[in-house]
Amino acid sequence: MTRSVEAHVGHCADCRGAVDRHVNLRALVRSAAANPEDPDWTGFWGGIQLRLVRDEPRPMRDPWWVPLWKPFWGHPRLALGGVMAALLLVTVSMWPGQEGSVNTAWADPVEVQDVATADPERSVMVYSEPGQVLTVIWLFPENATDES
Repeated sequence: MTRSVEAHVGHCADCRGAVDRHVNLRALVRSAAANPEDPDWTGFWGGIQLRLVRDEPRPMRDPWWVPLWKPFWGHPRLALGGVMAALLLVTVSMWPGQEGSVNTAWADPVEVQDVATADPERSVMVYSEPGQVLTVIWLFPENATDES
């Protein structure tokens, strides 16, 4: 692609003039840009060194979690065992229990079936629990009107 552009610029006077203007503009911008001088750091470093000598260093404090983790440092098996015990505790606490326990409310099996009707505006949902009487729930759209 570069060769085709160079060949075109070599034959086209308008494009060659545009390239020359851009080259001249670039040279003018470069000559107008000021070269920044290096800053004088002599007064800066003296003040830093004086503060290092004069000021008392503040004690470093450990984060809040470090005292909790220190007993496990150097004991990766103990740390892994603690993590596994925590996961086991969470799993057991969320496991569904026996009948009548607190956790069985969300764990009971329920069967929901969608049954087709002849009316496309209405649908029937059949909801049943094992050992319970069958319940049929009709669901109507919000804008349903009585057409009888």
